[in-house]
Amino acid sequence: MKELLEHIVKSIVNNPDSVSIEEKESVDFPGLTILTIDVAEEDKGVVIGRKGRTINAIRDLITINAIRTDRRVKVLIKDDKSHREEPKSDTPKEESDMLYDEI
Repeated sequence: MKELLEHIVKSIVNNPDSVSIEEKESVDFPGLTILTIDVAEEDKGVVIGRKGRTINAIRDLITINAIRTDRRVKVLIKDDKSHREEPKSDTPKEESDMLYDEI
């Protein structure tokens, strides 16, 4: 199943050499295999697709394969949270951002 997912993802991204799939068994749910996709940052949009359609189609294909082999699987995309910026909450509101009752 890992090989199928890797083949699908490498076929659609611009940097197929940066694709890696991590396979591990779930600790909380026995019998559940978790497949985590790690791609280059610029390829994440390609893998997710508009409104998540591409990743949902990939998940459907992997789920069909899992059903045929009598397994349970979950497909995730690795999210590198260290590169995210924290939203600033202490910034003053602009007048245009305020509601009418606040002015």
